[in-house]
Amino acid sequence: MSEKITDYSDYEYKKIFWEKGDRRYEDFCDHLALRRLLPKRGEKLLDVCGGFGRLADVYLPRFTDCTLFDYAQKMLDLAKSAHGEKLKTAQGSVYALPFANGKFDAVSMVRAAHHLADLPAAVAEIARVLKPGGRAVIEIANKRNILEILRWCCGRSKMRPFSLEPASRNARGFYNFHPRYAEKIFAQNNLRIKKALGVSNFRLPVLKKIFGAPLLCFKEKLVQGLSGRLKLSPSVYYLLEKK
Repeated sequence: MSEKITDYSDYEYKKIFWEKGDRRYEDFCDHLALRRLLPKRGEKLLDVCGGFGRLADVYLPRFTDCTLFDYAQKMLDLAKSAHGEKLKTAQGSVYALPFANGKFDAVSMVRAAHHLADLPAAVAEIARVLKPGGRAVIEIANKRNILEILRWCCGRSKMRPFSLEPASRNARGFYNFHPRYAEKIFAQNNLRIKKALGVSNFRLPVLKKIFGAPLLCFKEKLVQGLSGRLKLSPSVYYLLEKK
């Protein structure tokens, strides 16, 4: 198991990545997918690697007891400042979640897997804290997306989109996964796939410039379901049920 943890303590993640980076479209895509996949009602939810609580507005109205877990205390403080006592927070490593077996009815992990050098270990921990019959929503960065396939065919990428092993673009991480690799890990941890969505289908900068975020958001609504069956999008969201 890798001990390397991505730490956002010294990075203005909210301001630099989301606000200055003008990622309104990506934010919409994540909210839409999570709203579609999370149970409508429940008691205990855990948001793994939840950062500053960007997606808390999706699950707080649906669950009575919500906990946001992250490695960076700075992110937890921002989440607490935004959502107050409605949202519990906990700090630690995704490879050793500080919760009892079967504690949660639902678990989400969005925009975190690409930081994980040991995805199997993280998924095992998520499965451990999820109760039997509970639901998990896990997002992965998809190495077999259509753009990466085109890059590889043109000789512009060495990622090999059809191979099953995880791939990283640089020494800092940012891991991409083949859907079948992730699905094998889910099966090994008794997590049954209930549904998949293809997400962020139009996130190319040139498309944002030509069409603008509102139109791309409208198009995203139409294609997430079909894209989830094809699994050619940059992100794949899985709805999983623990056996």
